[in-house]
Amino acid sequence: MYEFLTPKKDFRVIFVIGKGGVGKTTTSASLATALAEKGYKTLIVSLDPAHNLGDVFMEKLSDTPKQLGENLYASELDMEKLIKSYLKHLEDNLKNMYRYLTVINLEKYFEVLSYSPGIEEYATLEAIRNILLKGKEWDVIVFDTPPTGLTLRVLALPKISLIWTEKLMEIRRKILERRRMIAKIKGDQKFVLEGQEFTLPKDEEEDPVMKELKAYKEEIEFVEKVITDPDKTSVVAIMNPEMLPLYETKRAYESLKKFKVPFNLIVVNKVITVEREIPEIKVKLEAQRKVLEEIEKEFPGVKVIKVPMFPEEPRGIEWLRKIGGLILEGGGDT
Repeated sequence: MYEFLTPKKDFRVIFVIGKGGVGKTTTSASLATALAEKGYKTLIVSLDPAHNLGDVFMEKLSDTPKQLGENLYASELDMEKLIKSYLKHLEDNLKNMYRYLTVINLEKYFEVLSYSPGIEEYATLEAIRNILLKGKEWDVIVFDTPPTGLTLRVLALPKISLIWTEKLMEIRRKILERRRMIAKIKGDQKFVLEGQEFTLPKDEEEDPVMKELKAYKEEIEFVEKVITDPDKTSVVAIMNPEMLPLYETKRAYESLKKFKVPFNLIVVNKVITVEREIPEIKVKLEAQRKVLEEIEKEFPGVKVIKVPMFPEEPRGIEWLRKIGGLILEGGGDT
């Protein structure tokens, strides 16, 4: 069994990524099922807005983990609910930082913000963080992710957020420094709003904005530390033996390498195997052969497992056990 799929430090996190339609959800569910069968308490979470996880397990799922079998739990996160929760968190924090904003109706601004570019990525990252905070409740957490583009942006966010948070802290320190200089000359800066007096903070220890920036930095550092730790996190990419999924997997590989997120395994799904020559699919088989050869060249050091195309759609626990066992034991790997 591959060590990068099992717990080494506290718990193991597995992000299953891939282009839409390559069998990502089925593979995620298979992997979670097989790990649970091995005795690991496993949680599989669907982060994909187009939820199919419940269909694969033939169970109705919600955002609360549901036990599907011994050691196996599953949930589907509601993206609309996540965004609302994230915006409520932002609104509460903003009002806490600037208490005088409680007299202003912020709701209309946050309604517009819910359609803002990037809000889905931040809400997804917040959901991942909340799950990781409870990571010790599980041996393995498998994330069935949205299509590659969104997933890569989410996994890149911790590093990017840390960079701009540091910059914001630098700017805030300069603002506080200027306030202190002004206070030496003119005294504390005060203003009255609706009969209540407010004093502008000038020291880091009393400044709610700086406190929030420091707290946010700690939150993001926690996520970044987990997802860049090879003893805790693994990425499994799912692809079909076709050129477009190959290109997308290559982009994911290069992107995750930049952000130091471990990329460990490629599962090539729906590989056609034939015992005799079939002229009608000769072109298809030749294209598949070229892709499989290309995979070996493009991903040095990454394990590759081939999963054959099955005569029927794999659904239900028995199928998931079969496919998951194949992946865990490295059947058909190169």
